[in-house]
Amino acid sequence: MPDPVSLLWYGAAAAGVTESARKALVNRGFGYTLSRHFLTAGIACMALSLAAGDPMTLDWADQLTGLHNVALVVHHVLAMVAMVFTAAFLHTLGQLRLPMPAVVTIFGVCAAAMVTLYVMAGAHTSFFGSPRNPTWPSQLYTAIYLTYMVGWLAALLLGLTVVAMGEVAGVRGGVTLAQLGVAVSLVGLSWRLGVVLRLLLDPHHPPRGTHFAVFTDGVGLVLFVAGSVFAAVTRRAFDRRDRGRTQRQEAAIERLWRRTRILLVHRRQPPLTPIQQMVEIEDALLIVDQLIGSATRSAIRHNLRDLELLYEIDIEPIATAVEIEIAVAAIVARLSQPPAGRTQADAEADDLDAWWPETERLPVDDDKRARWLAATGAALSERRVRRLAKKLGPQQPRRSRA
Repeated sequence: MPDPVSLLWYGAAAAGVTESARKALVNRGFGYTLSRHFLTAGIACMALSLAAGDPMTLDWADQLTGLHNVALVVHHVLAMVAMVFTAAFLHTLGQLRLPMPAVVTIFGVCAAAMVTLYVMAGAHTSFFGSPRNPTWPSQLYTAIYLTYMVGWLAALLLGLTVVAMGEVAGVRGGVTLAQLGVAVSLVGLSWRLGVVLRLLLDPHHPPRGTHFAVFTDGVGLVLFVAGSVFAAVTRRAFDRRDRGRTQRQEAAIERLWRRTRILLVHRRQPPLTPIQQMVEIEDALLIVDQLIGSATRSAIRHNLRDLELLYEIDIEPIATAVEIEIAVAAIVARLSQPPAGRTQADAEADDLDAWWPETERLPVDDDKRARWLAATGAALSERRVRRLAKKLGPQQPRRSRA
């Protein structure tokens, strides 16, 4: 029956393989940056490393190959390859100044030294790379591996700190959980490194706390995977929220644009891009400013003052919506009553000159301004806007019955 360490390591390995497969599918579907692919490969290598280093795998590999500790070497080399991908991840984010050729060279030198020590003294020796074997080749092998892992995990921990500062609150929580996993693994490996260094100095010193260090490897990967999943779920939820907000904003801007088209009849017909619609809205607002007097503008804000005081609502988008309704009503009223004795074509030509002055296209690409225009468009559908525009707008003369 598997012991708790085996269950923990196999469970962590399964979680890591599952998460790396999920990331690979997501990255392929959405074309994420190269750093995400490096992180995915690192998680996969670390998961396979835990599967290879599990006690049950070690016994099975010894029986299959007739050599001792062959799976242990595979376990360590895979973990070191995971650190190479981790270094590439940090390098693409600008958090590692060491060039990648140097990273690969360090890995090659350390791996070659470890394999050489294994071939010389570990292939036919029990407990090679374990505190139970206090010989210097065994402990030197372990010291090289642990020093390599501790250095790169410390760099990953610092790099994730910088990554967390650039994320939103929810995603930052997932990154923090991943940092906790790295910190747990770092504590366990550092403890083992201290034990190994003590054994190199004093082979007869009894090792302590090695079982604790074995547990931290599995727990660390589980926490890291949990943080990765949490960050991915949170990021997807935020992306869905942002897409919904963008759709509502574009719909409100289009509503506002359609309403102000009457002020820009000389412009080309749709379809227009969202940016072009926003430019035309800005042009229409210039005409609105010319049509709305200061007295009317003050009266509008005076009637909306209660909303600002009682509910702390920004009344400017609502006031602008009222001004647009009044301007449109003024245009319609003027066009519907041509002067007597003149043709309809002459009246329309005069109206174009008098009521549609030339406007300049404005660069509209500011997100804050887009949100403000969307709020104005949303206010057009409110009853209070229509009531106030009817109250303060031009009064329609009543037609006398013939």
